[in-house]
Amino acid sequence: MPENYAATVDARVLPVPQKHPTIFRAFDELAVGNTMLLVNDHDPKPLYYTFAAERTGQFEWRYLEAGPEVWQVAIRRVAAAPGAQAPVEGMGCGGHHEHHAHHGHQHHEHHEHEHSHAGSPTQILKDEHTLILQALDGLERKLIAMEAGAAPDRAYLEKSVKFIRTFADACHHGKEEDLLFKTMVNRGFPLQGGPIAVMLSEHEAGRTYIRDMADAAAAVGTDPAAAQKIIRNGRAYIQMLRPHIDKENMILYAMADNMLSAEDQKHLGEEFERFENEKMGADVHNSMMALLEELKPGGHSCM
Repeated sequence: MPENYAATVDARVLPVPQKHPTIFRAFDELAVGNTMLLVNDHDPKPLYYTFAAERTGQFEWRYLEAGPEVWQVAIRRVAAAPGAQAPVEGMGCGGHHEHHAHHGHQHHEHHEHEHSHAGSPTQILKDEHTLILQALDGLERKLIAMEAGAAPDRAYLEKSVKFIRTFADACHHGKEEDLLFKTMVNRGFPLQGGPIAVMLSEHEAGRTYIRDMADAAAAVGTDPAAAQKIIRNGRAYIQMLRPHIDKENMILYAMADNMLSAEDQKHLGEEFERFENEKMGADVHNSMMALLEELKPGGHSCM
């Protein structure tokens, strides 16, 4: 290997949880103009997307060797890290403001959901993710109870399916697929072979898992295998959706923020609100937040 690199990371010998932290630590320690060498046993393209999202404008990426057994990439630091950005207020589905506690004040147990845009389109989607994850936590607790021998809670499962289909899929994924992703593609982002294609594929997989879980819940009492089908599909959905959300929050949304102009962002915010009112209906958000209160662990307030 060449010896004129400021740092070398051989990811092949690192435990999986240490790979990305080690690589980013090595990059962050580079002086502007210096280059590190990354060695891996597979194409590190997902890492490139993470760099593009988290170190935007700070690096150049150049393949030196591209398999089939070894990949080597020269990663050059071309700019210093910008200053940290201030946090943005959280939003619910369709641009509903969620009140948060700030500056050490007491966090209130109940929140009003006001229809107002107080964040970027991607921030709206991120805060919807927070609500979806709360529903997943509640579903997971039910699955754990079933794995321990509890009978399926059919009423809970039906409510969980309703929330996922209405809020997570029709409302949240609807805004992603019909508005955000299409805008990104119109601005030159690839539809095939990139992160959007992966997200769309996982959306479809999630719909299949939820359909099969709903069918199994409806068959409780008549199908002896219903409980295992509920567990299998519920687990598969949760295990798919949690990392899916991480990838969108950490990679795809950051790419969108870097790619889309201020005018694009403003237009998307307006389209999000129109989507909420015209396609979902004005009362859907409030009904879904009430349903979430029944689903999430402990019955705490939504944020």
